Amino acid sequence: MTNYKPYTIEWSRKRYLSEALQKYFDDDVPTEVIVEDIVDILEEWSFMHTSRANKLQDVLDNFK
Repeated sequence: MTNYKPYTIEWSRKRYLSEALQKYFDDDVPTEVIVEDIVDILEEWSFMHTSRANKLQDVLDNFK
């Protein structure tokens, strides 16, 4: 397990993730739901970034 210097960007990021996961466990959320939520978030991000990349490519193609 990586321990980061307190109050660095890395330390804060790990702390926020830890707190979010702890909330799932405190609420006794089933493992399947935790995994589904993580997958849903990553899929949403993937779609969003793919859409942005496609729009950027359209703009670049218009310059060619």
